[in-house]
Amino acid sequence: MPPHKHPTRPLDEVEYYDRQLPANEGYTSQYLETEIDGERIGLTLWDSQGLERNIVDIQLRGVTGFLESKFEDTLKEEMKVIRSPGVRDTHIHCTILLLDPVRLDENIAAAERAAQGTSKSTDSPVIGILDEKLDIQVLRKVVGKTTVVPVISKADTVTAVHMSYLRKAVWDSLKKADIDPLEILALDDQDEYTSSESADEGEEVNDEDAEPTDDHSAEPTPSNEETAAAETPSSTSIRSQSTRESSGSQTTPQILPFSILSPDPHSLKAGDNPVGRKFPWGFADPYDPKHCDFLKLKESVFNEWRSELREASRVVWYENWRTSRLNRNSPSAPLPQKKSYSGRMGPL
Repeated sequence: MPPHKHPTRPLDEVEYYDRQLPANEGYTSQYLETEIDGERIGLTLWDSQGLERNIVDIQLRGVTGFLESKFEDTLKEEMKVIRSPGVRDTHIHCTILLLDPVRLDENIAAAERAAQGTSKSTDSPVIGILDEKLDIQVLRKVVGKTTVVPVISKADTVTAVHMSYLRKAVWDSLKKADIDPLEILALDDQDEYTSSESADEGEEVNDEDAEPTDDHSAEPTPSNEETAAAETPSSTSIRSQSTRESSGSQTTPQILPFSILSPDPHSLKAGDNPVGRKFPWGFADPYDPKHCDFLKLKESVFNEWRSELREASRVVWYENWRTSRLNRNSPSAPLPQKKSYSGRMGPL
């Protein structure tokens, strides 16, 4: 990378700062700066622990607290008399939820037993092939705080036919649960915003139009910051409450869930072996579209959806949280009401 494109902030400094925040406990982060389509991007990848059915209620408090802590950072900055230039946009723009194919198969077996009336005491209720007490509960709780992309992991452990079946079953389960993971990305169809969203919209546009700087001492601007979080439960997708009335033509096509496979950590230690998993019968390559959808996932999140993910985080997720937060702290303030119309009398 040319000298003028070197990171503007020491990576150790960013990662150390992230680790010290109480809300980030239990999460590990990796920060890097790169260039995508001519735009300088400061990218923070967060990795979290997996969720367990028996304690998911407790774990979800930490998840929502982590997501909302990023909104809290933005609100604190907005409340300052003099705002800091080049402040980082720490919102979690995209969350990748990993679905274990073994868990999905267990859910399929539980659904079959329930249909036959031979359910076990350990079986959880399922919607399609998604665990209602884990997968669906996680989605309902996280809805409205980030955009979630469902991904089936361990693609190298199932056959192509099996993977095709799981993908269709997951997609059908999402529709059955009335969940559209990427509905929020259709921002062009949204014509209802809160008053606070409309007031702040111009400022956000100005930030997005700012040119990237080559000053090594400058921090990435909000328009140049992209953040992703990774969870590892057998969960799926998410939708926005503010876009439930979008037209049927905007529903997400059958590209979800993506499938991925992870490289062998033992081969990575050697340093000379290619990234992937080598078996006696062949090599599983995460960069081969025939083996998994890693390249599609990467292209979608960092290229096709990048602007929409940031806009959704700022215009919808953050503004909805901000309105709720301010109303909660001001119990005497009247809630905003929509104007009603009555014949010739006009607005009342």
